[in-house]
Amino acid sequence: MSEVRLEPVFYRLSSKDVPAVDDWRIQRFRMHEAISEPYQITLEVASEEHDIEVDELLGASVEIALTRGTAPETSVMGVVAGIDWLGVSLDRHTRLRLDIRPAFALLEQRVHSRLWQDASPIQIIEEILGELSEYGREVATSDVARGRDLRSYCVQFRESDFAFVCRLLEEEGIGYYFAHDEGAGHEILTLFDNNKALPWAANVDASPQFPVIIHNPDEVEVESVQAVEWRRRLRSTGALRRDFDWMMPTNLLSSEVGEPDERGRTRRVYVHGHRQLETDDGATRAQDLVAAEAVAGMRGHGRGNATGFRAGHVIDIEGHDLIELDDELVLVRVEHEGENVWNGSSLEGVGYRNYFECVPRTKDLRPAQRTPKPRVHGPQTAIVCGSEGEEIDVDKHGRIRVQFYWQEDPTYDVRSSCWVRVAQSWAGPGWGAQFIPRIGMEVVVEFLEGNPDRPLVTGCVYNGDNPPPFALPGDKTQSGIRTSSSPGGGGSNELRFEDSAGAEEIYLHAQKDWTIETLHDKNQSVGNDESHSVGHDRSKTVGHDETISVGNDQTISVGKDETETVGNNLTLTVAKDQRVTIGNNQTVTIASNRAETIGASATETVAITKVVTVGAAMQVSVGAALNQSVGAASAEEVGAIKSVTVGADHKDEAGGSRTIEAGKDFIVKAAKKGTLQTGEALGIMTSDKLSMNADKDMMIGSNAKGMFEFKDELRLKCGKAQIVLAKSGDVTITGATITVKGSKNVVVKGSKVQSN
Repeated sequence: MSEVRLEPVFYRLSSKDVPAVDDWRIQRFRMHEAISEPYQITLEVASEEHDIEVDELLGASVEIALTRGTAPETSVMGVVAGIDWLGVSLDRHTRLRLDIRPAFALLEQRVHSRLWQDASPIQIIEEILGELSEYGREVATSDVARGRDLRSYCVQFRESDFAFVCRLLEEEGIGYYFAHDEGAGHEILTLFDNNKALPWAANVDASPQFPVIIHNPDEVEVESVQAVEWRRRLRSTGALRRDFDWMMPTNLLSSEVGEPDERGRTRRVYVHGHRQLETDDGATRAQDLVAAEAVAGMRGHGRGNATGFRAGHVIDIEGHDLIELDDELVLVRVEHEGENVWNGSSLEGVGYRNYFECVPRTKDLRPAQRTPKPRVHGPQTAIVCGSEGEEIDVDKHGRIRVQFYWQEDPTYDVRSSCWVRVAQSWAGPGWGAQFIPRIGMEVVVEFLEGNPDRPLVTGCVYNGDNPPPFALPGDKTQSGIRTSSSPGGGGSNELRFEDSAGAEEIYLHAQKDWTIETLHDKNQSVGNDESHSVGHDRSKTVGHDETISVGNDQTISVGKDETETVGNNLTLTVAKDQRVTIGNNQTVTIASNRAETIGASATETVAITKVVTVGAAMQVSVGAALNQSVGAASAEEVGAIKSVTVGADHKDEAGGSRTIEAGKDFIVKAAKKGTLQTGEALGIMTSDKLSMNADKDMMIGSNAKGMFEFKDELRLKCGKAQIVLAKSGDVTITGATITVKGSKNVVVKGSKVQSN
């Protein structure tokens, strides 16, 4: 009979939370563990107690110690997640089955919908796993370099904390295993992204070597591997990752890695739109995918009795014939089985064995992306939010921030979400439509491919706080746009369409200014009336010609001043009558000549005074009659010469006095007869000589009396005959023959009468 040299394994249960379990017997031990998976321990125990408080044990931390002779004790730890009561055995022991998990697995029972901004995956994971402190647990992240880059936006949506952490680790290519720290008294979740950081498993002699011993392994003093084989499977050999970065829309981010298999064949996986981009890390992610596929296609499988085998630990197998296993190997999966056989209070038999999978340590261990990312099915609504004091909070890309109703701790500020792009009806390079949702509005948000990390605002909806701009259902025929002045409100711009039959209308309202710019033609047709009302000034500039055609009447009313400036000529044609009424003064200034043509009559009425000033010459030509009527005074001043030419008769008539003054000579000339007639006395005065001359006869007569009065002398002369009347009273008659006749008497009186 062979000698047993390898000590058996004994199992012991203890708990600092429930000390009573220290006396319980372990009958069966099962443990399943793998890299990047929470382990599960199934433990069948027996107790002499029959009044066990199950609730007291549920959730308690426990430790299972595996002892082999004098070798260091190996322990696994966890939290009691489930208890099954199996009844009472024949020896009157209460039998229980315990389900033991790491505290990390309990995060499956915590589901959240929340988000982070400007945080790295490691920071997010540390924050979430920090909540395990209530279980007395911790997480070790010091050995990882990945996952340190900040993500501007990261969402946990209807997702357990466990699934969310696993997904982040898988996206970043970070694995994890559990270190059962006897000093700390609990398991430690340990992250890694490099196989060099993985610990070694220890044999009972503290070495990492485990020989292959197929027969009678108990006769050897060390733990060993009883069976080992190498398995290969065809897997994908390459990966192409492609993402769209809206900041560089014409440059698709593509990364392709991988090599053909031994037969030169390529089996490529195409992945696109997988995660929110922060940096172009597509090559790294594609390489991680290929690495995970490669490791899944090459595995060492074995069976052994080493109690120190743990997922995530490194071993060295000796004495095999497989060249693939010559390297240091990483245990990626281990299943432990053990039992204690009791007979009453005596332990009659023990056993331990494990089944494991391993891969060469030289291969990158990247977790497969098994955890599905949650998808948002269908659109959602959210409230626009932003910086305090703002009504419109937007960045240069037209993005806004929103507050989702499902967030557990809403803040309604810049922390509510990342910048979210807003879909517009048109979006081109510097042109398109632009309507920015404002703070307080309810918007419709959809998620690209259902990805909660990629929100997109696609519309707006009215709600109890934000009613439609046109009252409904009364104004149901109205459509349009009404904006709101910002900040402060109180005003709006509006474009409204009224489609009520018979009352159709397009209404356009500008709260302040309205600017229209037409680079070429503008055509406007009004079928009926058009009205323009300008509350203040109006300016109109026409660069070339302007034509205004009025089919009937035109009325222009100016409340105060009107100024019209014409750079060149102005032509005004009135087919019939024109009437100009001026309430006060009118000034017409003509820089050069003026010609006025009237087809028929012209009437000018001046109520008071009229002054006509001509700097040089003035000519008035009247083809027929000219009639000027002045109700009061009329004054005309000519700086130089004035000439009036009348083709036929000319009549000047004054209702009162009339004065004609000349600074120098005054000439009145008639080609034929001339008549000077007054209704009463007529006086002719001159400060110098007065001459009256006729080429033919001259006649001076009066129907009444007549008198010639001169101060010094009066001389009447005809040829050689003359009569002189001197102021002295002398009268001298000189002539050749003087004849005095009287039909009656001739009287001659004097102091002296002399005759020849």
